[in-house]
Amino acid sequence: RHQESNNSRHPRMPMAHMSAAMRTWLERLVPNASHASSAIRRKALSKNVDTILGALATKKATPVSLKDLYRYGQDPALRLHHAQFLHREVPIRVSQRVMELRCLPFGLSESHGIKEVIDNYTSYTLDLLTMDPPCEEEELEMFSRYMQYLLQDNTEVVQTMALGVIQARRSIQEKDLPDFRRLVDLVLVRFFTARIGLRFIIEQFIASREYKTGFAGVIESFCNPVLIAQRAAEDASQLCKQHKDVAPKVLFHTPGANFSEDLQFTYVPHHLHYMLTEILKNSMRATVECHDPSNLPPIKVVFVAGNEDTTIKVIDEGGGIRRSEIETIWNFFHSTAEAPIAGTSSGPSSEELGHWMDVLRDRNNRENGGPSIPPSALAGYGVGLPLSRLFARYFGGDITISSMEGFGTDAYLHIPRLGTNCESLPAPVQTSPGEKDSTYVPYPGYVAY
Repeated sequence: RHQESNNSRHPRMPMAHMSAAMRTWLERLVPNASHASSAIRRKALSKNVDTILGALATKKATPVSLKDLYRYGQDPALRLHHAQFLHREVPIRVSQRVMELRCLPFGLSESHGIKEVIDNYTSYTLDLLTMDPPCEEEELEMFSRYMQYLLQDNTEVVQTMALGVIQARRSIQEKDLPDFRRLVDLVLVRFFTARIGLRFIIEQFIASREYKTGFAGVIESFCNPVLIAQRAAEDASQLCKQHKDVAPKVLFHTPGANFSEDLQFTYVPHHLHYMLTEILKNSMRATVECHDPSNLPPIKVVFVAGNEDTTIKVIDEGGGIRRSEIETIWNFFHSTAEAPIAGTSSGPSSEELGHWMDVLRDRNNRENGGPSIPPSALAGYGVGLPLSRLFARYFGGDITISSMEGFGTDAYLHIPRLGTNCESLPAPVQTSPGEKDSTYVPYPGYVAY
């Protein structure tokens, strides 16, 4: 170990513990970098932030298998190794997103929301490059606290990006709208897929601090979709009543299944809760708007366990969707609901945008760090459904929609079983972003706006 002084409480890590790239940068930017204080390092790195972000962004994200992540979540002895991996990996993944967002056309990179995401992600990178890799318990605890901060600070990215796109939309001419929407979809699919992966590996690290029966980190060995769907229905119903004063009942069916055994599988329960909440929110809103509030038909949720997937079908009588519009529902910021933000039809003013950013932050401070947009937003952002499909596809699943215009819609959520404790994974999971490096791969049938 190298020490700054004889009285140093936290001696510097030896340069050998840093990556070759990091060692090269520090030696070039800061003389005797291994002895330099964090403040000096941060100042030097900030002066060369563009070069550093560019270099990190060219590196390939490291694939992490579900089997390894499950093992990390089960064995506390592996937490230090996991932390050292995150110390190297998070700056690479975050820098890639920064460089991608910096290069957006149509003024997107200059919109308030996008700039805020860029600034925050840049700060995360500099923070981690300034830190020494953890190598003992005290340093591991400090690193864990920073990862918890990063995760909580990052919860508002979805709505921040949404408001940034809404703001940029104001300056787009009508003839350029198709190209603008197509670009937004492609960028956000890549961005949010990578974000799901980044949050997942950090959540797994944080959750592994404490043992929880039946869990390995955030992965549940015997996840029960019926119980999760019941909680999601309660949440969606509360939102619907808050905005529409009433909500339809939700009925659950498990034909031919043993409730306690057949339907249980290894999965990430908070991902499943998010997807089901978004689907049920859409079904409830459509049902209330299509029928007399005093005579609402129920929404039915059917669970079937197959050899490869567990399929959850949500059936509503909310009037359905036009066949010509089925593909557009998967486009980000396409919404049939009234926009949740005041202002002109082309987007909020700067003052309104600032107000809504404050409101969203305040709401997030009261939440538990989940991936969704603020829970008081029943609809109107056009983010929930396409983001839900990305969550499903992250582990090789999918969401599909069948609709009968004039009657209702059936939504199918296909959830692949993550093997037995993430071993013996089925083929769709083996080729999914979650089993590789969280990189988006276009799926057959994907249609941009």
